[in-house]
Amino acid sequence: MNRKLLVGLSLILSIAFLALTPVSAKDIKVLSQFPMSGPVGALPEFGWGYIDGMNWVNGEGGGVNGKKITWFLEDFRYDPTVEVANFNKYCAELSRDEFILATGYITGGLKPLADKVNKEEKIPWLDGSYSTEIFGAEGGPSKYPYYYSLGATYGDQLKILMKWIKDNHKAKGKPKVGMVYSPTAWGKDGLPESLAYARKIGLEVVAQIEYPYSATDATNECMQLRKAKAQYVIYHGYSGASGCTAIFFKTAKKVIKNVQLMGTHYTTNRMSILVCQEAYDGYIGVATRPFLDAVPRAKTSMENPIVKLAHEFARKYRPEEYKRGVKDKDSIKDMFLYLEGLTYAFMIQKVLTDADNSGNLSREGVKKALDNLVWDYKGMFGGKKFSYKSHTIPMMQIFKADVKMVKMGETMVPTGAVNPITDWINSDEIKW
Repeated sequence: MNRKLLVGLSLILSIAFLALTPVSAKDIKVLSQFPMSGPVGALPEFGWGYIDGMNWVNGEGGGVNGKKITWFLEDFRYDPTVEVANFNKYCAELSRDEFILATGYITGGLKPLADKVNKEEKIPWLDGSYSTEIFGAEGGPSKYPYYYSLGATYGDQLKILMKWIKDNHKAKGKPKVGMVYSPTAWGKDGLPESLAYARKIGLEVVAQIEYPYSATDATNECMQLRKAKAQYVIYHGYSGASGCTAIFFKTAKKVIKNVQLMGTHYTTNRMSILVCQEAYDGYIGVATRPFLDAVPRAKTSMENPIVKLAHEFARKYRPEEYKRGVKDKDSIKDMFLYLEGLTYAFMIQKVLTDADNSGNLSREGVKKALDNLVWDYKGMFGGKKFSYKSHTIPMMQIFKADVKMVKMGETMVPTGAVNPITDWINSDEIKW
């Protein structure tokens, strides 16, 4: 055979082979940061849920249409400067076409990163912050186009509590409300909006009290509320696990016995039962997740699909941590924390897959996938779907605590749960 013909044939076969061979796909890289240590204490459950979720996504979950995600997890120790430094480090080390999604957890990190994320990097950022300033009417997609919250704003949480008071008040006269909040940006978040809404719907706010994290006594604050004749007290800007929360609730039950204690997301949980004990009984709070983790854990209702799934994951991947008592080292103290890490993994897989299905697995493709997302979040909201058009997940539910003290050996211990008393509420559908 002619030598030139052989060369030509080889060239044609080589081109045909290359055309049929898949081009090596770029890596998909994601950075997630959680406060797993620091001033809030040791919270490894965030990381455990996320690790188990991402490992499942890359394995049984099928990845992103078969493509694995290269994920990075950082503990920013509840320090926004660490969160910012970590993000800058990954931006410097990773290429833009591979590093296409980031997640964080607190408002303190969002503010200093606003220009970096939304103007310079233009990378979609999922966050656990419910900041009214960033995600409310004065912020939102027009001002922060690449920021997305995984819950309803504190302004909306406080307003839904005000609405519940209005709808359920049985006594004569205007409902009298006292506000107790931490002297922090978190504690003051949503106050102006909720106070204006209270006036609009006919509530009388009779007290506004700053109560510090360092408090060793809450008698003065409770006496102020009693003097103001508050019938409802909304406690905002605190963790349910904090010592100051236990002090306030236990004092309130003695000084203002008939007041309805209420609160926002991070006070509506299992840790509040363990810390406040019987003083937490009857508490009414709003949450953006199904806070279903009873004491003891075996009594937890598994009606919510995402709650059932989270407990199945924990039993499968963290059996010892799941079974250990709350005081034991390396235990899952509150399934909410584990659920939170797990649901981040599910959201990451969902939006990356949607972007890939659209043929645009890039930062802009992920942003479009988030902007167009309508999803039931694996059944989290009782079958209801949410839209990400407001860059928040605008779903809330109101819960009531049922707590009883029982004797175990020589010790009285709390048992009970926070149980839903409303359906899931979509704040985007409310005409405030």
